[in-house]
Amino acid sequence: MKPIEEIDRNFALNQKTEDGLIYYDVWQPPFQAYGIVPNEKKSFCRFPLEVLPTLPEGVRSLASHLAGACIRFSTDAASIAVKWRLPNGRHMPHCTPCAKSGLELFEESDQGIFAVKNLVPALNEGAACLTEQQTTVSLPQGLRHYALYLPLYNGLEYLYIGFPEGAQILPGRTPAIEKPLVFYGSSITQGGCAAKVGSCYTTILARRLDAAQINLGFSGNARGETAVAEYIASLSMSAFIYDYDHNAPSPEHLEKTHEPFFQIIRAAQPDLPVIMVSRPDFKGAEQDIRQREIIRKTYENARKNGDENVYFVDGETFFGTQDRDMCTVDGTHPTSLGFLRMADGLEPVLRQVLKL
Repeated sequence: MKPIEEIDRNFALNQKTEDGLIYYDVWQPPFQAYGIVPNEKKSFCRFPLEVLPTLPEGVRSLASHLAGACIRFSTDAASIAVKWRLPNGRHMPHCTPCAKSGLELFEESDQGIFAVKNLVPALNEGAACLTEQQTTVSLPQGLRHYALYLPLYNGLEYLYIGFPEGAQILPGRTPAIEKPLVFYGSSITQGGCAAKVGSCYTTILARRLDAAQINLGFSGNARGETAVAEYIASLSMSAFIYDYDHNAPSPEHLEKTHEPFFQIIRAAQPDLPVIMVSRPDFKGAEQDIRQREIIRKTYENARKNGDENVYFVDGETFFGTQDRDMCTVDGTHPTSLGFLRMADGLEPVLRQVLKL
């Protein structure tokens, strides 16, 4: 690995430190970033930096939140240390610090993907996350493949991983479905309010299907904008899943944007599987019903026009009937149980469209 310049911290990268480890920046080889776009500034962002000026202000402000993103690598180290710096330590009353600002490490193999450790962020006396975070992780013996998932509702100023001297550090395992699943939607898509990073439904699906993912969930700010649709249409992907009706300010807004958003994607990628999803926390209110029918209409119009690679999933079915109240934190945002049921509902559809 090529050394990079010493940074203004109490340790130097690529040199043995007092704890006997050598720390590396995850932006340098052989680490591989998924769900974020590499750039010369080493800025953690879900969009290319040159695209940001074209996006709505709310989307720009959330682009540095790292929902669904991960760093893949392989190592035979018996343990590693992870250092990360958060831009802010603010908490959310209905979301755990683990999900908002923590990390989660998984081992990946052809036999399955398994959780290794939830990296819980340390808090100060006021219960906010410290901006400087560090934790140590014990690893199984032998050369293994890992994916380190990043915060759902926070960014990173840096992320360094420390290895014992002499440990092998190699590129990570490539997911079986290398072209990512792309998700676009509201705070639910972004992961609010899973208990931990890996419990977001998009990540559950990516693990179950052994697929790469790009999560473009934007809390309160996914409103079917043309600029976002045009960017998504430019991506190479295996399937596109969108469910932004929670962020539409009115049924009229959803009706004005939902089908045009789909048409932009379809014009660019005629054969792409597109899955349209309505809100999971369906309560039967008039707006719930109207907005579900708007989404269904987009689907039905596409089918009438001969599109055989478009799918509609009724979000009301996700939470089921038993213990439905346990599926959300506040009547809207799913708990980990709610996200698990969302993944259960979408997995058969994705297996069908991906021909698994």
